[in-house]
This record gives sequence, structure tokens and C-alpha cells, in this order.
Amino acid sequence: MKVKIALVTLMLVLVPFGMAMAQQPTNMYDTLAAAGNFKTFLSAVDKANVQELKSMPGPFTLFAPTDEAFAKMPKETLDKIMNDPAMVRNVVYYHLTPGKYLAKDLPGLKECKTLCPTAEPELIKFTKVGDTYMVGTGNIVKADVMATNGPIHVIDAVLMPKFASPANR
Repeated sequence: MKVKIALVTLMLVLVPFGMAMAQQPTNMYDTLAAAGNFKTFLSAVDKANVQELKSMPGPFTLFAPTDEAFAKMPKETLDKIMNDPAMVRNVVYYHLTPGKYLAKDLPGLKECKTLCPTAEPELIKFTKVGDTYMVGTGNIVKADVMATNGPIHVIDAVLMPKFASPANR
């Protein structure tokens, strides 16, 4: 009887552990969706149809603003961006860079080119603040969340690209 109880206990411990080990890492989009606090950003990704987060292999690095970051924006600004296909696409791509940049790589970076398709190359700048880093105007609040197509760094602000062409600034 003690052997049966021991075997059942062992199975109850090992089966969930084995299932957890069998789970494959997911892409950036699914990783953010599972986290639950990136609904506004994922809505923008869907409106812009950004496939890099969903199905492209990368590597990419994503600086992902939380729902709280979007809540800091004036509602009129957020509505204007979300209702303009070009603007929403530029905002999403401004948070995405080609290549794999982990937190340990940030000390060597001063800036990084984004995938934002504006008239001029869009660069985001990195700044060291104490023991953490800022990317543009956002603090990296959680670094190196790994997805199959690259790392995600969670930030507390929405990064804004230049929306106008150089002639219109």
C-alpha cells in the first residue's frame, strides 16, 4: 500500500513537471498575450498587421510598453494613433529592432535602429540610470523575456517616432 501511495505521489509530481518541460517557448505575440498586460500594444500590432511578432523567425528585440504605459497617454492622442493605419504601424515598428539585444548587451549600445518605416532611419537611444536602463523615454522594468523570435524588454512608456517627413517638421 505504501508503495502505491509513493508511486501515485511521484506521478503527480513528475507528470506536470514533464508537461512543463515539453512546452516550447512561444513567439513574441503569444508571449505578450499570455502575460495579460499588453492588450493595447497587441491591439496596435493587430491593426498594423505586424507579422514580425507573430510568425517571422527573427531575431528581433522588442521594447514592449505595458497597458499602464498606454494609459499615461492622453486619450485623444491614443485614439488618433489607433485610428490611423500609418501611425499605428509606425508606433509598433518603433518598438521593434532587428537583431537580438539582451540586457547584458545594452552597456555597449548607445542607440539602435528600429524597423519604423519613416522617411529617416528611426533610432532609439539607450541611457543608463543607476542599475537600470532607459530606452528612449521608457524605463526597462523587466528585461530578457525570451520568445522564439527574440528577447522582449518590458518598458513603462510608449515610444513615439517622428510622424512627419523632414520637410513637414
